[in-house]
Amino acid sequence: MSVFRPNPTALDSRPATSSSGLTGLTAAVAVVAVTALGALSGCATRSQAPGTGPSAARTSGGPKQGTAPVLRIEPTAAEETRLADARAAAESDDYETALRIFRELLEENPTLADAYTGMAGVLEDKGELELAEPAYARAVALDPGDFNALAGHGRVLEALGRAKDAIRSLQRALTIRPRDMDSNIAMSRLLLAGGQNEGAVAFAERAIRIDPQNGFAHLALARAYSKAGRGPDSIREYETACELVEPPEEVMLALVNAYAQEKRYREAANAAEALTRTKPSAGAYERLGWALFRLNEFEPSNAAYLKSIELDPAYWPSLNGAGVNALNAWIKGGKRPDDPLRDEARGLLQRSMKANPDQPKVAALLLKYRL
Repeated sequence: MSVFRPNPTALDSRPATSSSGLTGLTAAVAVVAVTALGALSGCATRSQAPGTGPSAARTSGGPKQGTAPVLRIEPTAAEETRLADARAAAESDDYETALRIFRELLEENPTLADAYTGMAGVLEDKGELELAEPAYARAVALDPGDFNALAGHGRVLEALGRAKDAIRSLQRALTIRPRDMDSNIAMSRLLLAGGQNEGAVAFAERAIRIDPQNGFAHLALARAYSKAGRGPDSIREYETACELVEPPEEVMLALVNAYAQEKRYREAANAAEALTRTKPSAGAYERLGWALFRLNEFEPSNAAYLKSIELDPAYWPSLNGAGVNALNAWIKGGKRPDDPLRDEARGLLQRSMKANPDQPKVAALLLKYRL
């Protein structure tokens, strides 16, 4: 299988395509986009030939009847002022004003790429990704060298689940700005999700070379190392990331699991215990119980499992852990039929099966010991 690597000279430069076209755009924006599409008899660029610049593109009467609209993506001074007003409105969360200005600009000049990029950014911020995607796509079609449009298109395509298209867009963005941190991290994340672990490692490593103090780059590299089977390296990166940023719970849990994979159970227990103090959750206490079980510290292990169940009575991994602890204690006690530990084990494991019926190993335990 081919692996993407962060080699700017080898990155695919094909234009990203949009399968959604103009679907979902508001009626007013759709009219503007169709007008722009009709004007695209060639590729508009920011380099203007003599006689085709802003002054030539705008006349008091507009294009003469029967002539094609002039392609002009470079804003005039007046348009730049209005673009700045729209961006300022967007930054203050006045999205309606921003969209109105962008729409008006595009109605007057349907090949103004910056207006499409700005409109797409506002729609992205509003969470209207299905509308943002074709706006970004139109900006890229008008100006293939617009980094912001390419990177934004990549973000939205990833969020929409179109990973291959997102990778193509980000590849093109990185040919323009190879040292952009967010794009390198996004490429690592996308390649990792697609099973291209070595490519994911390469992009994350480049992100760290760009900024060794970026905790999110270290997180990306930790995840990539873990998937690539480089456990000790993964642990080192997780530890570094946790020193640089306030890690979310899933990151700390990933560190606990990385310790566990390397059979560093004491460190796993210490990390899980720290997590129960800062962000107590059923998952954190379950990992603590599991690590302590591996250290043969059964009583504190059981206490951690029971705390997890207290926080979430249907958390089946902890029901399993507490059930196995009770089962082991019953077996060590001679497997007396009237031992309360037998009833406790049966009750916990049956609750686990009720919460998650797809557990053949737990079902086998219940049958083996006739619980």
